[in-house]
Amino acid sequence: MQGKDQNPHCPMQKGDAMKHSVSRSRRQEMITAWVLIAPTIISLIIFLYIPFVTALQTSFFKYNGLGPLTDFVGLKNYIKVLGDPKFSRSLVNTLYLVVVSFAAIPIGFVFAYILYAGVPGKKLFNAGLFIPYLISMVVVGCIWRIIYDPNIGPLNQVLKMAGLEGLAKAWLSRPETALGAIAVTWIWRSYPFNMLIMYANISKMPEDFLEAAQIDGADFWQKMFYVIIPYLKPAFAVLAMLTVTNGLRLFDLVWVMTQGGPGGASDLMTSYIYTKAFTNRDFGAGTAASVILMVIMVLIMILKTIVQKEAIRRSES
Repeated sequence: MQGKDQNPHCPMQKGDAMKHSVSRSRRQEMITAWVLIAPTIISLIIFLYIPFVTALQTSFFKYNGLGPLTDFVGLKNYIKVLGDPKFSRSLVNTLYLVVVSFAAIPIGFVFAYILYAGVPGKKLFNAGLFIPYLISMVVVGCIWRIIYDPNIGPLNQVLKMAGLEGLAKAWLSRPETALGAIAVTWIWRSYPFNMLIMYANISKMPEDFLEAAQIDGADFWQKMFYVIIPYLKPAFAVLAMLTVTNGLRLFDLVWVMTQGGPGGASDLMTSYIYTKAFTNRDFGAGTAASVILMVIMVLIMILKTIVQKEAIRRSES
């Protein structure tokens, strides 16, 4: 019996050896996996979670950015921000900019289709259309400040040459036109990215779709609305979400062009937060406003997920 128990060819011992080998292999895989994802986890903790917890903590204190947090005020910063007319105006301005900037999606689609259909000098045309996206936001703001300049700006010069002197104005210095001028600039800066995404997706569309529509006698508009646009629905959904998130966090373009002026007419939530924290030295209220902005973005993401799941459920049913 003792010899049998020590027999190296015993099936039970072979099974135990295989289990130990598999267990050791799994441990090695787990160690390798943790080593590979550890830098990402550490980066998220350092650059995302710790700053977020610190900001959340700061939002409950009256703080000017110097020294430790000592003056606890609870929810007073949130109450002060939500009751501030400037915050309400910046929120409305931000939502207006987000809604208007959706125009960059159909503009990008039109140019993407032109490239897909083919034009003379296609590569040069594509490069020219994509240039606005390659320019940094600060440079874009400086360029359009010159374009809108009431004295030397090309826009007013063209209007005067066309006999439309009444339309020439100080675009960035008037409350009724400042935000709209920024919105036009933002659309000009945004459409090339939308065009690139649309063109990449439309280029992957099987030619059989259009050929089948052609055989069925579909004209240009029927192909557009019943073949091409339905095929690009996922791309439209992604670009819509990017339009919302990018619009909500837009800051540098507004700050270069108007700094939220005149009189807060072009103030966005991001510029409001910056002014509150770094100009007024009220970091408590500034971080409270930033937390509110983050909550709005999270709610929009949740809403988008719900709508997307509902659309998928309806399409499957």
